[in-house]
Amino acid sequence: MNSTTLNQPNPQSQQEIEQERQKATNEAQSSLDRDAIAALEETRNAINAIDRENTQESIQALERATGKLDILLARYPELALVPVSTQITIIDLAPRDFDLIEPIRDEAKRAVNEEDFPTGRALLHNLVSEIRTSTVNLPLETYPDAMKESARLLHQGRTDEGRAVMQLALSTLVVTEQSRPIPLINALTELAAAMALATQGQDQHNQDQQNQDQQNRDQVMRLLEDARTQLKLAKELGYARRDPEYKELDRAIKDIERQIRAKEKTESPFAKLREKFSSFFNRVSRVNRPSHESQQTANA
Repeated sequence: MNSTTLNQPNPQSQQEIEQERQKATNEAQSSLDRDAIAALEETRNAINAIDRENTQESIQALERATGKLDILLARYPELALVPVSTQITIIDLAPRDFDLIEPIRDEAKRAVNEEDFPTGRALLHNLVSEIRTSTVNLPLETYPDAMKESARLLHQGRTDEGRAVMQLALSTLVVTEQSRPIPLINALTELAAAMALATQGQDQHNQDQQNQDQQNRDQVMRLLEDARTQLKLAKELGYARRDPEYKELDRAIKDIERQIRAKEKTESPFAKLREKFSSFFNRVSRVNRPSHESQQTANA
């Protein structure tokens, strides 16, 4: 594709993005643990009881929280983080003109090198095109001990210290973020459409419908070109930018383009490419990045 400006996403891509958002929502909701949520709620109940000067009620809430945490520790002895809440957001702010992406990247690098992190964050925000899953997690390595320590302090009449321990525990909740790159979703959509049309074209070729066959081939080539452009966009926006599979996928698409021009059978190469592309998308989307914005997690 010679133009540096991307076309607007087609309706099918928008539908796939919505389906992926719903998939992300379902996965996130199913990962939430009721016992962890209850332990968190009992911690807040304990703090509220102290604010009402009812130490006994606070201790009882902590005992209930500790009971829930003991269940979690027995159920997940190797698990460090347990999800308690989640939010799914579609963020698509990246420019569609490739010529605009590199200057933003350069400015962001310059800001980070100069330790101007607020400016760097603002610039990087303009390079986001993803379905983002933000999950608040309870840390099993530290949270249960904090509840027991708080209960010990309350039993000793040291309510202010016990309350401080609980507040600190709430501020140690961990936010993880999972990103599903929208350009890769668009590329998968284009590949699926190209595969369907190529198969249809080959069937029509067998039926001696030459004109329709040529039109299909032209459309397949446009779809493949769009898929390669979306793949390049994902890389330019920094989604696993250094992953060598970008080159392999681009090469595989070029091979299919060559086969289309040669009027060769492409059903098997298409199937292998879609499988490989889907695997790449899932691998890139599984990357979790802990956030250290403790104040945000405390209020989650």
